[in-house]
Amino acid sequence: MTQYTDRKVYNPLATKLGAGRPTSGHLIRFSLVRDAGGSAGQRDSHFSIYCNDPDIAKISQFPEEAWDPAQPDVGAKHGITWITMADLHHDATGHEPVAAVVSVGDVVFLNITLSSTIKHIVRLDGEDLNGVTVLVMSLLNHFPTLREVCWADDVTRAGRDRADWSTITNKCKIRDVTMVFGGQRYDQSIPGDELALGALGLVGGSDDPNRRRRMTGKRLMKYKAGGAALAERQMPYGWCHKKDKHGRSVEEGNRGLVPEAQPEMAPVIEAIYRAHAAGETYQDLTARLAAFEAEGMITRRDHTDLDNTFARALGDDNASYGAAKSFFCRSDSNPRALPSDLDVARYLDGEDPADVFDADVRFYIAKVELIRTGRYFRRLSNDIRGRNIVLDGIPATYRDDLDEYGYFDVLSAPWGWPTDDQGNEIARFGVPDRVCRQVAARLLRELRAPKAPSGGQAHHTPTRRALQCFPNWVVAPGHLGSKYDDEPTQWGVQARVNNSGRANAILLFRRESAGAGTRGGRGWSYFGPGETKPDHTAATFSLTELAASVAARLDHGVRSLLDPTTIAQLTETQRRSDDADPTTTWRHQIALKTAARTSLEEEIKGHRTMAALSAAAGDEDEAKAYAANIPGVKTKVAALDAEIARLEAKTRKHHAGSATTRPDHANISVAAHLVAGLEAAARNNGESPSRFGTLCDETFIDWRFDVDGEDVVWACTALLPLATRGHAQLPLTSRIRNVRTRTGKNLANTDTVVRYLFEEGRDLTATADLLQVTRETLLKKRVMPWLVANGVTARGAKCALVDHPISEVRQELHRWVTRQPGTPNSPTSAYTERLRSTYTDLSLSWGDAAVPDDTAWITAALALLTVDTATRRHGLPILDVALALGKTEDEIRELVKPQRRSGGFTRPVYLAYANQSKTHVKAIPCPHGKCRRRRHADHVVLLPEVAASGYGVICSHCRRAPAQDGAWPVTQYPTTYLGRWTSAGAGGSLREGPRTIRSPR
Repeated sequence: MTQYTDRKVYNPLATKLGAGRPTSGHLIRFSLVRDAGGSAGQRDSHFSIYCNDPDIAKISQFPEEAWDPAQPDVGAKHGITWITMADLHHDATGHEPVAAVVSVGDVVFLNITLSSTIKHIVRLDGEDLNGVTVLVMSLLNHFPTLREVCWADDVTRAGRDRADWSTITNKCKIRDVTMVFGGQRYDQSIPGDELALGALGLVGGSDDPNRRRRMTGKRLMKYKAGGAALAERQMPYGWCHKKDKHGRSVEEGNRGLVPEAQPEMAPVIEAIYRAHAAGETYQDLTARLAAFEAEGMITRRDHTDLDNTFARALGDDNASYGAAKSFFCRSDSNPRALPSDLDVARYLDGEDPADVFDADVRFYIAKVELIRTGRYFRRLSNDIRGRNIVLDGIPATYRDDLDEYGYFDVLSAPWGWPTDDQGNEIARFGVPDRVCRQVAARLLRELRAPKAPSGGQAHHTPTRRALQCFPNWVVAPGHLGSKYDDEPTQWGVQARVNNSGRANAILLFRRESAGAGTRGGRGWSYFGPGETKPDHTAATFSLTELAASVAARLDHGVRSLLDPTTIAQLTETQRRSDDADPTTTWRHQIALKTAARTSLEEEIKGHRTMAALSAAAGDEDEAKAYAANIPGVKTKVAALDAEIARLEAKTRKHHAGSATTRPDHANISVAAHLVAGLEAAARNNGESPSRFGTLCDETFIDWRFDVDGEDVVWACTALLPLATRGHAQLPLTSRIRNVRTRTGKNLANTDTVVRYLFEEGRDLTATADLLQVTRETLLKKRVMPWLVANGVTARGAKCALVDHPISEVRQELHRWVTRQPGTPNSPTSAYTERLRSTYTDLSLSWGDAAVPDDTAWITAALALLTVDTATRRHGLPILDVALALGKTEDEIRELVKPQRRSGGFTRPVYLAYANQSKTHVKAIPCPHGKCRRRRHADHVVLLPEVAASGYGVICSHCRRAPAQDGAWPVTQYPTTYLGRWTSAGAGGSLREGPRTIRSPR
């Protein structure tokens, strides 16, 4: 399946652009995301320029709320669809709305909030891409009916980068699309217009580098002069913006915003630094900070979550670690090379960090050094693309030869210390120099070596777990898998390796609220206050068993697709239609409301924490006040839950109503590759080549696991590529062992063995390997006793079933013998009746294998006798056949008339005499239907259910034995019987290995 349309537009973007036929495209652009005022100004300017266009006039009447990405339901009423960065290109990431599109009459209107110079889309196979350029090019490709594209009079709204500008103008020229700026039309088929447009591009292209040089240089100068140049919530603890008497931030000359020390923070910083230097854990440090926070001495600074608090992190080890660590350093500033122990020792002895450490290490401990020296080592990302850039005498530093931007490192002028009530300076906020150095040394010693560089991707290894992509899922109260009555249960799977080295996975659960973090979902190390992992581990299962089980079910499912007598359980994945998908808006609303719900739950947790702290401090009134806030917030949560449930039901209803039935062809070669790869992984402790693992990630989706007694029931959906693009969904499900609840011999109990060998159709060796027992043990203690208990008592029947090369035979017999008493008989074919009667026949005489004889030479004899029409009709002399095959004449005659044995296995008939004197033999003519007098029983099948007819051959065309009595004329064998099998030879035992093997071609 291709990810792009025929017009080279990414499918998600094509869906959102819709299927209209506009002739005029209008685009406005503002560089900052979420800046509603800037975007509104650009729209107003555009509307005033093109107000005479009736369609633009209609769009200009939309309320401002319609252009708010936080209110997509309002925009949807006016036909507005929001586009995210991930919609633009397969390499793009980010799900925040960056553009709005709406079609009215002959106009398609785009409201874009992206920079035209930043390379938003990082590519591994070429130059990075700008999001605006990709969106504009996609618009031009998607709508071949466009005759013009219109911008405001500022040419930089279309682009500031010369290469991107050239790309857009060339596309417009090729497509004969007129470019309009401020009402001035430029038709590139006219030489003068093309020249004028090129001049405009020169202005726009030169404007950006100059603008960036001015802006970056000005900020760098502020850094050097000791200015803050940061939002207050991004500043290091201990300083804030200097303010006037009205509370407004003060700017001074070249410094801009001025940092001012906070005297009230001195006791906080001193206590926290001394505790950190003494080795106190980050969780305990967070508890200290929460206590200071409760006293109003500190406010947590988190510019991504303005309501975040230290108290909210209590009880969560990971969150507590992050909250305290951010007090001392930036989480994203780990140095690329670790300092040596000798370097750290030199620093502790009092040496200047500039003489000991490289710039990366100095940047990592910059906050601590700011407290120690009052000077801030800062790093400014360079916005100017190019090498050897120098600003204000400071050269840019580049990470490697591929870096085209780099950064500037600068040590600021001193920031002021705080002063006490008498005006005396409190140097280092009261923290001794030695303690500051001990804090920085601890931070450096806690560093771990960075991951090996991998070209911008996650680190690659040649092998990985074949099945490892198991996203978390949520179960609502009252549904199967729910553990809690008052809130949903979150489930997840975590990889594990036991002491023997076998790859396992554990099934975990927790409250949904325990999995919600301030910036995303929490990992599976946290299960709630006071909760531990063992209490939330539902099951442990073997990865090798899962891989083998998925392979078996996928193989069975695909074979069902090929069998014309079965109904394939396929549904088609949602196909892109010409209309915009209305569920996009609903899903966006769900995401927003879910985020709001998470915030409210954190607020509840915060109220409870503060109530507990207040109660512990003896302030009952304050504790009651905090507790009184909880019911109101819970009411809001319930309202959001109801709204989310309504939207989810609306989305499900839409998808259910859009299902279609149509003929198509699924590409099962992918499935065959997956089956073979998963079977190999099952033999290799669940490991596979990384590329195969990636294919599994893309194919198997919607994983679910549930515990059922001593088993784990798994389910997923396999995506099979369709010939006409898109995917068909093949549901798969089965069960594997829960090894957490089984020990010793219970790991290979009869139910598990029977399920693997008979219900799922696996072979005995694979089953024994999975269960880590021998074939002999399974046969003697599990398989044979179960067969006898279920009516398969003849020795030959038992051996043939276990050794049978066609797994569907075992599966059919399993369905028959395990049916519930009183269950009405389902319609059966003559073939299934033949299977049942053969293997439950108490008097069946057969060998100790499914195919007890060498059939390869018999197949060769039939090949000789069916080589041409004359041979098929008149046969060949017995002597000639014997000499050609290296056999005796008596052995050839036994293929026509086998010797009767008083006991044991009696061979069936394979050939017929061709004349009355019995000197010639030939293939047996097929007596059935249209095959009569035209075809022969030319395919050797030495299996009990075929030999019961008296023959060991079937017609390869109609797949029937040449018997004419009873039900044999209507007994047709499945296509799988056209395989070739023979005996493994003398001298072996079914306990040691399979006795039936594929016959060499």
